[in-house]
Amino acid sequence: MRRITIFDTTLRDGDQAFNFGGKEKLALALALAEAGVDVIETGFPLSGRIDFEICRTAARELQDLTAPGDPCCRPLTAVMCRGLPRDIAETAKVFSGGISGILHISLPVSRIHIGAKLGKTEGELIALAREAVFFAAGLVSEVELGAEDAFRADRDFLLEYCRAAVDSGARRINIADTLGVSSPGGAGELTGFLCSRVPAFASGRALLSIHCHNDLGLACANTLAALEAGCGQAEVSVSGMGERAGNAALEEVAANIDLRSRETGLYTGLMPEQFPKIIRLAAEMAGSALSLMKPLSGWNTRSHSSGIHQQGLSKNTETYSLPGLEQWMTAPERIVLSRHSGRVGTALFAERYCGLALDGETAALVTEKIKNNETLTGITEFLCILSDLGRLPAAFPGPLVRLSFSGSFTGTGSGIESGAAWQVGAVLGVYGAAQRTWEISGAGTSEAAAVSQALRNLCDRAPEFSRIALNGCGGRTRLYTEMVLPSGNCYALERIGPSAAEILLLCGLDALNAEAVRRQGRRM
Repeated sequence: MRRITIFDTTLRDGDQAFNFGGKEKLALALALAEAGVDVIETGFPLSGRIDFEICRTAARELQDLTAPGDPCCRPLTAVMCRGLPRDIAETAKVFSGGISGILHISLPVSRIHIGAKLGKTEGELIALAREAVFFAAGLVSEVELGAEDAFRADRDFLLEYCRAAVDSGARRINIADTLGVSSPGGAGELTGFLCSRVPAFASGRALLSIHCHNDLGLACANTLAALEAGCGQAEVSVSGMGERAGNAALEEVAANIDLRSRETGLYTGLMPEQFPKIIRLAAEMAGSALSLMKPLSGWNTRSHSSGIHQQGLSKNTETYSLPGLEQWMTAPERIVLSRHSGRVGTALFAERYCGLALDGETAALVTEKIKNNETLTGITEFLCILSDLGRLPAAFPGPLVRLSFSGSFTGTGSGIESGAAWQVGAVLGVYGAAQRTWEISGAGTSEAAAVSQALRNLCDRAPEFSRIALNGCGGRTRLYTEMVLPSGNCYALERIGPSAAEILLLCGLDALNAEAVRRQGRRM
């Protein structure tokens, strides 16, 4: 078995795309360390005073940590700089006071980059690389030399570059597919070529690293191919955050290594249970919702709507869920009722969300109603159908439904400024009992806060929104959320509607109705 070093560059390459704040960067750095990431690249210190202080603080904080499960190993901080002596000397001050860390020097190696950016020849660049690495090695505990645009470089020149780096004192050499132009076959071939011709890579005296961009969608595949061919370090970022189309995603590379460990002989020291927190934190820092289809973290990755899929899951979860993959996934599993669903899916939905065991006749009748509905059928609508059919538990009066809704923004600035407030109001009723109505209202600095208050005004068992993702297009808003009840039951919900506040209220009613019918037992 060969252990792969994980080098995370979210706080440098991802920061270049999303401009993170200092406190946010430190929080993510600590979270990455807790997950067992070996090297955390925290930024480009000479971008400005703020960047230098962030990198310096992170280096100090990480110096005091130990890796999970290995008290003798601690995560390393890496910072990037140019290959100029004055830049190297200033950047090295991040590690002053005996702090261990990696100074990552980046130099271009393709002819187009060398000529356009530096105005030098390949021979002059080799001399520059030797001087930069030798100088840096005398200032910090470890040096990594990056080869920018390596996959468009002359192969023999790249080989000379790697040899010069090792001879000058670099412990890590990183080849970057800067424009994502490689293929898995090409990444494996180039890695094999370098590993077979640089003895230090084969002996372990130096580490060959791979850094892939995702311009053509192959960053993860190229990274895995390079690792299998001999690279010892993967440079990745959370959710693939980085310049342009981003990088190889940390979670995707890690999960693939883990699931294929027996066949490849590769493994990492990562802790998958920490990844949902990391992915959510990075998404919040970037100011974006989790992608719908993003592998492992997307809201739709564990969603099952097709009747064929739902039937398979009811018999054996491995029919549509890879064993061992669940621990790497962020989104909860959801059974979605739509016109694509069948009787088995309807029964499975009733069991999982409402604790109800439907007989075959009831499942068939409900499914027929669902198939005539063009939109998704939520928990509340599902219970309304059961009510129409006279199939609800006798002790359950019926689901709460929204009769009317209003929402407005009453602040003086944007939704995040002081004094900003949202107001929501609704009239609710028990389905099938028009005389039983309630008026509720709430206010808050966000739509979620206002809806939460309104629901708490309705009952003391109101659900809390554990996370929310919004996607809007064409005047319609699609919302995904997890809601946790005081009982501890968590409901993963999806709805479409005209506004986030109204959809949040409907999701809240879904959770309350599911919890209420559960308390009445399974008798139909």
